[in-house]
Amino acid sequence: MTWSLNLVRLVLDRRELMRMARRHGLGRGVDEGYLLHAGLAQLFATSSQPARVPLQTFALDDTLRQAREHPELVFLLAYSEFDEAALLHRMGASVQSLVRCCESHCVPSIAAGMRAAFRVRVCPIVRTRLPVTTQGVASDGGPSRIREVDAWLTSPEAQSGRAGGAIESRLPFEHSAHVWSGREAVYGRWVARELARSHAAVLEGPPRMSAFKRDRLYRRGVESRRVLERPNAVMEGVLRVETEEGFRTLLHRGLGRHRAFGFGMLLLDRPQADSC
Repeated sequence: MTWSLNLVRLVLDRRELMRMARRHGLGRGVDEGYLLHAGLAQLFATSSQPARVPLQTFALDDTLRQAREHPELVFLLAYSEFDEAALLHRMGASVQSLVRCCESHCVPSIAAGMRAAFRVRVCPIVRTRLPVTTQGVASDGGPSRIREVDAWLTSPEAQSGRAGGAIESRLPFEHSAHVWSGREAVYGRWVARELARSHAAVLEGPPRMSAFKRDRLYRRGVESRRVLERPNAVMEGVLRVETEEGFRTLLHRGLGRHRAFGFGMLLLDRPQADSC
């Protein structure tokens, strides 16, 4: 199988993004992930066809010094099967006002057994049929329905001591070392499961949670708009590739849900061959 994957850097004009959002009726409550989702759709829309965004996953390059020095710009990293010339060819008329820079380089193939440090921003949620409560009491009546909840809320660490096994829908985040380490362990297990899909990779030790917050995410359906509260965690660690094909699939797909809104892009640092 051909590897065929490029790491793309896009620099966008933030003010033009905001103007685009206003033209499309997006209010001030729109989160940055949705703003970028809508902006990329607009960027790749043409007069002859609707948008087909040719990026597998994307992420804010928020560790870049230039990003702190130029708040008027948005710095993105993305994986794509296309290089910068092919991407520019697929962009519509808004490329002139929205894009400040587009460049890429080919991601080298990463063979089984290679190790790499990684960083990934994830939305660690799971689906459950457990009842949800805001007062610590499980709701009764009618069959439970599948819900998306923070993986932390379904974990043994968070469930211990709760009556009835109900999930509290809005738990406050406590900044104590105990709660942080518990959440870090839960999200670490979640990352391990995502990496193991398609026999892609395994963790070399528990990952570290370098940042966490709860985000209010704007989503718009066909006939409705809603705001969801979801976890936003940055996980860092070291992985070992199990199969080249599985790992390629993982880089294309990303980790978890809400990948079209800036979550799940696996960023790697200097893969190394297994010396054992």
